[in-house]
Amino acid sequence: MSKILVILGGIVCLILGIWGISVWWSYFIKGLMAIVPPILIILGVILAIFGYSDLKSSLEEKREKKE
Repeated sequence: MSKILVILGGIVCLILGIWGISVWWSYFIKGLMAIVPPILIILGVILAIFGYSDLKSSLEEKREKKE
């Protein structure tokens, strides 16, 4: 019974979400315009740190192989 309630709840949320986006489309676009740049900045920092860490570890491995 609970699985059916979860599915019904998901369908209701989906319908309300589609309705909300269609009614408040301009607010939705403004929200995207407000949230996408900070997400891209955070993602860029995370990827730069990951890339730097990966590059540093691969350079250390090459040094160890030479020795």
